[in-house]
Amino acid sequence: MKIRILFIACVTAAALLAGCTTVYKNTDACEQLMRSKLADTSADTLKIAHAGSGINGSRVVVEGSIEHVGVPASVASVASVTKAPLTASGAQAASAALPASAVSVGASGASGASATEALSLKPAKPQKIVTPAAAECTFHGPTLSAFNWLAPANLVTPAANATE
Repeated sequence: MKIRILFIACVTAAALLAGCTTVYKNTDACEQLMRSKLADTSADTLKIAHAGSGINGSRVVVEGSIEHVGVPASVASVASVTKAPLTASGAQAASAALPASAVSVGASGASGASATEALSLKPAKPQKIVTPAAAECTFHGPTLSAFNWLAPANLVTPAANATE
């Protein structure tokens, strides 16, 4: 009698554990698919914050953020000013856009010192732009049936038959 109860308990535990591993496999598959879909569109970095799954892993939602390294606005404005011909008003605009140390170097009459060389004295720190991201995967057992971006808006595709 004890052997039969032990056998039933082992079979039940194995069945429960097999169902749980499906959830983790589907979650990992959705995370990998999200990373590959983002890599197809951009070279930005994806950081996963949370992955949740529904009953038996049939629906998985992965949340995270997309990090994009951008050029600071002050450097971009100086670059556009220095490309333009330097007139009296352009010189005033360039001196307004440059840091105080760069203006003093240019004003002191140092030979060969241009606005870009003055900027190279203090390198600009790139800005990280963080955008929230989320994706949804639908599974039928272990096979993927649908993948949809939920955020950001530029990756979301409108539904084909959306009726309101």
